[in-house]
Amino acid sequence: MAGSLGLAGLPSVWVRARSAGRIRTFADVPPAEVALVLGAGVRWDGRPSRILAGRLDVALALYRSGLVEQLLVSGSPESRGYSEPVVMRDFLVSRGVPRTAVLLDESGVDTWCSCRGAAEVFGLRAVTVVTTRFHLRRAVALCRRAGIDACGVGHDAAADGLRRVSARGARREFLATTKAFWRSH
Repeated sequence: MAGSLGLAGLPSVWVRARSAGRIRTFADVPPAEVALVLGAGVRWDGRPSRILAGRLDVALALYRSGLVEQLLVSGSPESRGYSEPVVMRDFLVSRGVPRTAVLLDESGVDTWCSCRGAAEVFGLRAVTVVTTRFHLRRAVALCRRAGIDACGVGHDAAADGLRRVSARGARREFLATTKAFWRSH
């Protein structure tokens, strides 16, 4: 039984080890050529969900401050009838980011696919991952597993009035981390 419990905790240990020292704040994130912005759903009216809008706000701040030169937006091609990456790009462009600075990845149906696509399709070797804080360690670990030197900056959903969503996301991370660990190995 002790072996089973140890095995069950292996994905969490792996994520912590692979992301150690790589979780940053806006104040201490190093400059990078590209930020990988992970999707988080589109509303029925075609606008980004509040969680996704928070991630996009972080990416926008990184871009405006000159900490990143390009934004790779990655998500599902079908989110409530909309392409998540197109919605993400349109959000960023409407706030002054040049269309040429936004790259689209519609193969990002989950975090592992987004990380693999960044490495294999876009040829990226280093990125700043932008996602929600509760998701950040797993995203950074998976990017590193895909061969990308990654650090990450997270949107604080709880501080942005999304406490329930943030708590639910944090609880979901155990299962998502387990799935990600076994799928990526």
